[in-house]
Amino acid sequence: MDKILSQDEIEALLSNVSKPDGSEAFLQSGSTVYHVYDFKHPDRISKEQIRSLRTIHENFARLSATYLSTYLRSMVDVNLLTIDQVTYSEYTLSLSAPSSIYVLQSEGLTGKIILEISPTLLLFMVDRLLGGTGETQLEPREITVIEQHVVRPVVNKMMEMLNEVWGQNINLRCSLHSFESDPQFVQIARSSETLVIIFLEVKIKGSVYAMNIGIPYFILEPILPKLTSQAVISTSKKKVEEDRVMLHQTVQATRVPLVAQFAKARITIREFLNFQRNDVIKLAKKVDEELPVLIGGKVKFTGVVGRRGKHRALRLNQVISPLERVFHQ
Repeated sequence: MDKILSQDEIEALLSNVSKPDGSEAFLQSGSTVYHVYDFKHPDRISKEQIRSLRTIHENFARLSATYLSTYLRSMVDVNLLTIDQVTYSEYTLSLSAPSSIYVLQSEGLTGKIILEISPTLLLFMVDRLLGGTGETQLEPREITVIEQHVVRPVVNKMMEMLNEVWGQNINLRCSLHSFESDPQFVQIARSSETLVIIFLEVKIKGSVYAMNIGIPYFILEPILPKLTSQAVISTSKKKVEEDRVMLHQTVQATRVPLVAQFAKARITIREFLNFQRNDVIKLAKKVDEELPVLIGGKVKFTGVVGRRGKHRALRLNQVISPLERVFHQ
């Protein structure tokens, strides 16, 4: 015989079911709490691993903002909004046509990744790269082949930055596989496969554009143990130490031009055109006066030239301060 619910249990169930917006995440009957589980949206990645993905792609957003600001000659702000898990069919249905979808081939993860960029953002890039102001309001449309070639360096640089931020955990080795304008022609996973979507926004001149990265779950599954907070922190510290050593070695091996400037003089174009052999140019510097020593085109020292054995030499006598440097230019 079925159990008959008491009045209190019926009221508890009705109070939860009566909310149409589904804001309650559980049903309560007496002392038992039943959590609602959506089988269409299974959370196959833990919250800790999501936090690690957020850390990785926040670094990607920061690098992208710096690069785009320099390349487009305009202030650009890239923010990571959220990371969500949806089925691949739901993601493709959410995309409008035309879209700008770059399919990236990852050798390190053995699969394909989606980089979806707003067509309006790509048209803005084309306008800026071809000398425009970027202030023209453009309607979203399909990106032509010529426009794809114009923005290709930007996309290639973004792939390099994506490889760089993932390099702390795995060698991603992404390369461009194809470009599609219609989401229906992009099939990198089964319709029911879980897709991890990293939602980013790009802010330029008061306008906000969308940019998303989609990674199928079956690609991430082999490396999920590496996406713990401890693993990310340890690899980050190791990366910082490696970068510090590399920077120190690079600075030590850097060669800079050092020039002892004997003298300089100003002449008119007429005097230059009238030069003849054996003409004499009068210099303002005395023979026994110290010479300015330039490093990288900047006056840093004063010194005296001479010989040391069979070699020409330069003896540094004084370090030029920033204030004194102004008068030596």
